[in-house]
Amino acid sequence: MKHRLALPASDFLQGLLYYYGIQIHHLTPESVLHITIFVHFCEAFLGIKPHFELFRSLYTLTPLPSTQEIGRIGCANLPLRPDMVNKYLEWPAIHVSLEWKKDWFYIGSPSPSLPKFSAKPPVYFHEWILKNGPGSEDQVEELLGFTFSLREIRVTATSVHFNWVMRRV
Repeated sequence: MKHRLALPASDFLQGLLYYYGIQIHHLTPESVLHITIFVHFCEAFLGIKPHFELFRSLYTLTPLPSTQEIGRIGCANLPLRPDMVNKYLEWPAIHVSLEWKKDWFYIGSPSPSLPKFSAKPPVYFHEWILKNGPGSEDQVEELLGFTFSLREIRVTATSVHFNWVMRRV
């Protein structure tokens, strides 16, 4: 009997991949964790659907190893923007082995499915670093205020992840 791991591709995840012009295998493992925690934080703690403009205000997509030479796997990292570190959830230091790519694998893609696999590297464009779209500033500021309130009562990325694991397993 074969055991498989499958990834249900939410509309939010599909929208991120489409917007940035990347595929799931282009993201680093830490980036997948950032997306997972963000989605659960929005749904379970803010009581909203994942908010694209809030996500863009918190994260920037960084090509690896550089904008001139983008890899094929794990070549897009989603770090928190430096000015958001003290406004969003507190994150523990995450150590990822430099050799993680040899253990990376591609999984099944049930409906709703991810785009067809392509071994090509993504194409870098200016939208990877944009903070948020015009007209969304007030809404993003309000959500950041709620987020900061939760941070003050010690809601962290670790506690959101724990909550997600407890609810999903």
